[in-house]
Amino acid sequence: MVYAVVVVEVEGITCRALLDTGAGSSYASATLVERLNRKPDHKEYKKIEMMMTSTTQKIEMYKVLISSIKGNFSLPITLSKVDKGVLLTVPNPRYAEIISQHQHLKDVVMDDVDTKQELPIHVILGTSEYARLKTSSVPKVGNLGEPVAELTSFGWTIMSPGAETNLSSVYLTRSSSTDYEELCSLDVLGLEDKPAGDQQAVYSKFQERLVRHPEGWYETGLLWKAGHPPLPNN
Repeated sequence: MVYAVVVVEVEGITCRALLDTGAGSSYASATLVERLNRKPDHKEYKKIEMMMTSTTQKIEMYKVLISSIKGNFSLPITLSKVDKGVLLTVPNPRYAEIISQHQHLKDVVMDDVDTKQELPIHVILGTSEYARLKTSSVPKVGNLGEPVAELTSFGWTIMSPGAETNLSSVYLTRSSSTDYEELCSLDVLGLEDKPAGDQQAVYSKFQERLVRHPEGWYETGLLWKAGHPPLPNN
């Protein structure tokens, strides 16, 4: 499985950025923020709606300049700090091997030549940033099921086709899925949905009946009060 990753420079610090069209914001790891060695530009208070209550969390925001490693393109971006040393890791795609195995990728030149088994990601760029990175170049598409290459202003990306690029639903292994899902969950922000008052029983039943659909969303059945029949098909 291959994800859209580019090598970039964040104010002179070289790191990998994952392009995630499903993310509403862009994020930076705590390690990268520490390397920047400066205070946040501002802090935002975000209200998080939970199952039985809501809470407000303060998030540090950093305005940075992200550049291509060739130095021919720069983009000002606001990153939300996530208190994790590494946002997530992805398996090394071995770009040279992929390119050699697919004729339609012969003109693709990747900047990442690292040989480690797992590659750390310190930046995630969301939907709005991805839209600003797109170029007029036509993506290189081969046969059904073959990887797709796209030229962005930060360089080439290679990714698995179709649904496999949806990170929220394909990160199903411990090595990467938990990291990514925790990044996008309330737990990463220091929040946790807790039952309140006499709602413990309802909360527990809700957890027991919560099931993840193969397409990525969650489903649960609704419970009626004692003495009432359940809803049809639940």
